[in-house]
Amino acid sequence: VDYFKEQPKTLPPKACFLSHVHSDHLQGLENYIGPVVYCSPATKRLLLRLEKKSARLARLCNEVEIEPQRMYRNLGPENGRDVLRAIPYNTPTVIDLDPCQKITVTLFDANHCPGSTMFLIESDRKAILYTGDVRAENRWLEGLRQNPILIAYTRGWKKLDCIYLDTTFCGPCSSYAIFPSKAEGTDLLIDAVSKYPADTVFHFNAWTYGYEDLWIALASAFNTKIHVDKYRYDIFQSIGNAAVYDYGPCLTGYGIASIDNRDKIVLSEGCLALDPTCTRFHSCERGYVCDGRRSRQVVYIHPSVSSQIREPGAGYPRDGLDDKSSEQSAKQEVNTEDDNAIGPDTPGLSDSLEIITEHPILSTTGEKLPSFIEVPYSRHSSYTECCNLVALFQPMEVFPC
Repeated sequence: VDYFKEQPKTLPPKACFLSHVHSDHLQGLENYIGPVVYCSPATKRLLLRLEKKSARLARLCNEVEIEPQRMYRNLGPENGRDVLRAIPYNTPTVIDLDPCQKITVTLFDANHCPGSTMFLIESDRKAILYTGDVRAENRWLEGLRQNPILIAYTRGWKKLDCIYLDTTFCGPCSSYAIFPSKAEGTDLLIDAVSKYPADTVFHFNAWTYGYEDLWIALASAFNTKIHVDKYRYDIFQSIGNAAVYDYGPCLTGYGIASIDNRDKIVLSEGCLALDPTCTRFHSCERGYVCDGRRSRQVVYIHPSVSSQIREPGAGYPRDGLDDKSSEQSAKQEVNTEDDNAIGPDTPGLSDSLEIITEHPILSTTGEKLPSFIEVPYSRHSSYTECCNLVALFQPMEVFPC
């Protein structure tokens, strides 16, 4: 699960599983020749469309059409072997490992990013739950408690042999004990943005998956669109069907298929937009300054875990904004698009940072406002949330991942 390089000292797998598309879970897939890989429908669509950053930037900066350089096209049907098999959430599926051995696999939303998955794997003798990366906040945990597929395990009628648990923030540090919920983080972001003048330009500076709720909240609260570049828009359009990703239509529009099923008839628009001049909120390619941000004061929005901890995979305008010890203790979750860290020399970004530093932004009351906003929005569980998840199932064993 989530590791696809050859391991000579172990028996070859009979089936493989991918929980989501963050790159620390994709090792070995770029030249994979193993058995079928099971994943969610959204994960399959995202993975097959991921491109290298160099190609994306060349397309933007040169304004020319470049053939997509998809990093995992070797897994798709165009190469004659469709390696990825999508299983919908909450659908127990029997997989024949060999003529004498079968397992039942059920996928559950892991509350981490689009397509992220927990795997319940059951055989005649054992049952395990692999969480992948998970945010086990209370509202999500209650959904598991009510899930009819899991009721035998949550009520204690059956026992899980093991939970393979995401322990990214399970260290002894007191900062890991409790995190704000995603809803609380969203409210804090809206309150912070509301303090700025109405013409302030914002850039949501996180080039990785898992913050789509914040786009939707910003668009709704300020009755506006979120500008993204075409690559990112197309990525989310590929999972725009609610049957694939719950929030897909909120991003790229609600619609129905045409009679021949080739096109989508849009009934209402989503919150994402391609026109950089139609909004003051941007989440476009980080290495390129779009027309909507050029020569403007820009406030950068950065996700964090809490006020003390930086979120792995989130972009920051320059190194050293806060204590790096928390970053080192976090899992190295570099985003799939292959260049995660932003430093002061990122093309198209350093000049903007100088502008907003030299010309501070003032609120309507004259208060000096910062040029970046950190929003507490963890995609991983706190220590307390991990304990609550384990307590819900009371497994025989817990294996940290």
